[in-house]
Formats: sequence, structure tokens, C-alpha cells
Amino acid sequence: MNIVIGKTSGFCNGVSNTVKKAEEAISNEKVYCLGEIVHNERVINDLEKNGMITITNIEEVPNNSKVIIRAHGELKSTYERANEKGIEILDLTCGKIKAIRVKISKKLADHYIIIIGKKNHPESLGVLSFSGDNSSIVEEKKDVDMIKEKINSSNMNKIYVVSQTTYNSDKFDEIVSYINENINKEIVIDKTICDATSKRQNETKELSKNVDTMIIVGGKKSSNTKELEIIAKEYCNNVILVQDKNDINSSMIIGNNIGIMAGASTPNIVVEEIVNKLNNI
Repeated sequence: MNIVIGKTSGFCNGVSNTVKKAEEAISNEKVYCLGEIVHNERVINDLEKNGMITITNIEEVPNNSKVIIRAHGELKSTYERANEKGIEILDLTCGKIKAIRVKISKKLADHYIIIIGKKNHPESLGVLSFSGDNSSIVEEKKDVDMIKEKINSSNMNKIYVVSQTTYNSDKFDEIVSYINENINKEIVIDKTICDATSKRQNETKELSKNVDTMIIVGGKKSSNTKELEIIAKEYCNNVILVQDKNDINSSMIIGNNIGIMAGASTPNIVVEEIVNKLNNI
């Protein structure tokens, strides 16, 4: 059996930094985390075993306590409420996402903001909350038609387009083309998809073309992992999406050439365990 692991597989720099700083914080004191720190159960369980307390709402955090803002970022109102409760924030929002918020802040006065991304993803919702009233999330081309009236009534003559950092690169380009074709305003395109995401998607595409079975590894809620699965299925007939070694059995494997790509929040140890299991099949 020939197993090829993607060179860009596993933790991106942003996730690695987030997990490292969370580990340092919980080693010294009791710390809460608002939402899943990253979309990977293995990572969350390890941190919780060492004392991190995951909560779903800022109101669950006692006054004057400490809370982690996860890698995806949070709503603007959450920061404001934490300040009211005297809560110390350890903001581990990915630097790429913070940079998008800064860029948007410079465009608010005279641009309508379009965020191309998944409507219910915490990153997209967080960025939207910093984008003022004249803003929308666009997930599909049809959404562009649905926001035309809002754009026109905003009296903004310019449009600023950004992306969720883990969005599908090809799909972003398709939606941008549709925006350019259907909205008659000055449009500024800022493809804010993370470089690590783009490289991982491109490598998944090339690897999938040359293997019999493609294994995509990541958490069930991981957006970037699901995008890798979608890309792989375009080029390989047998694509398996798994969280860990327990999701794999011999009946799933076709052929002798196996490709593996892991999402940005998947620890390397999970990939190593999968490789060991494959070698024993």
C-alpha cells in the first residue's frame, strides 16, 4: 500500500497559535472558552481534560473571570458584554480574521460590505457584526440577487467584497464574477481566503487526481475540512471523510494508492494513527 500525506495537511499557523496559547492559559488559572475553540473534538477534549471550560454564551461566564475568544472570532456584542461584566478576554481570534475586520472598518463610510462565506459559520457572523448595517453574507450566487434591493437602498455607490478565510477558492471566484455581471457599482474585490487554505485546497485537488482512495481528516463541524471533501470528490471516485482512525475499516479502502489530507484544525497525531491503522489493514 502506497500512502501519500499532503504536505499542507494538519494545523495551520493560526490554529497552532490558538491551541498553544490556550494551553498556556489553563496551566495557570481557571479559564472559560466561548464556543468550540477549534472545530476538532480531539483538541477540545484534550484542553478540557486540562481545565478549560467550554461554554456557549457569555452570560455563563461569572463576572470578573477570564474567557477565551476562539480562533473563529466572536460577535462585536460579545466583546461589549464581556466588558460590562468585567470579564478579562484572551482574544485568540485568528490574525487573518482580525485583519479583515480592520480592512472593513476603513471602508464602512462609503462601501456596502459583502462577505462571501457560509451564512451560519461563526467567522462569517462575527465579521458581519463588525460591518455595520450596510452589509450582507453571500453564500451562493442566488444570494446576490436577494440583496440587490438592500444595496440600492443603502445609497452606497461602492461595494467592498471580502471572504470567509476558509471558503472554497473556486466558488469565491464564481460568485465574484456574478457580482461584477449583475451589480452596476464600483466594486473592490479583496480575496481574503487564507493562503494556507488555498494551498491546502490546491494540493487536495492534485493529490486526488493520482490516488485510488482519498481520505479527508477533520472535525464534523470543520468548514475547511468539508471544502476539502468537496474538492476531492471532483477528482477521485472514492473519498472518505473521517474524524479519526475509528471511522475507517478495510471495506472503505479501494486500490493501493491512498491519499490523506487533514483540515486546518486536525492534530498531526490523528493522521499518524490513521496511517498506522492503514498499514495494519
